[in-house]
Amino acid sequence: MLRTRVVVQLIRAEWSLDIRRPAVLAAAALQLLTMALLSFLTQPDIHGKTWNSLFWITLIFCTLQAISKNFLGLSRGRWIYWNQLAHPSELLWSKMAYAWISMAAFAVLNFIAFSAFMGMPIEHLSIYFLLVIGVAGGIASIFTWVGALATKANQSAFLAPVLSLPLLMPLILVGMGASAKCLNPILVSSTYKDLYLIGALDFLILVMAGILFPYLWKE
Repeated sequence: MLRTRVVVQLIRAEWSLDIRRPAVLAAAALQLLTMALLSFLTQPDIHGKTWNSLFWITLIFCTLQAISKNFLGLSRGRWIYWNQLAHPSELLWSKMAYAWISMAAFAVLNFIAFSAFMGMPIEHLSIYFLLVIGVAGGIASIFTWVGALATKANQSAFLAPVLSLPLLMPLILVGMGASAKCLNPILVSSTYKDLYLIGALDFLILVMAGILFPYLWKE
């Protein structure tokens, strides 16, 4: 049975580790800001759809290492130690919850950076943020789950990006298409179906990870 108290404690432990060693998160934040600045310098008068595309591309590739590190940095000895303190499912959900929080923070930072450098072409901000949070949560779940898969194989740092991209494509295509509709007041009403689809994809990812993870990490 999943113990909420243990999951919360594990999330706090993740936060404590990142506070002591903030290099990975700081590097991801710096990459987001740098990409936003470079996009502005290359195209000062950027079109709305191009703004939206660059926003998603920057968010995905600049946060891959920061989010998937949850399991990529987990050695066999450390896993045995964590396994004595908590059930594998509790470890999975704590890392996924922390990844969701981190990814949402990166998405907000990326949005602020793009808006500061190149303006904000979004007509319907509330729906756009719902789409961003939904897709960012799915990205965080995939990065975390694929990081767990890659850790079981050699060269895990190289396997994580390769395994992540095919799983990300359906979620990203739906998210980019739906978010582009927020640029047009006429098309925004059709984004609710896309929100439901993104929610279904996120739920499917969580269910798949929850079922397979305990067997994957069984010693």
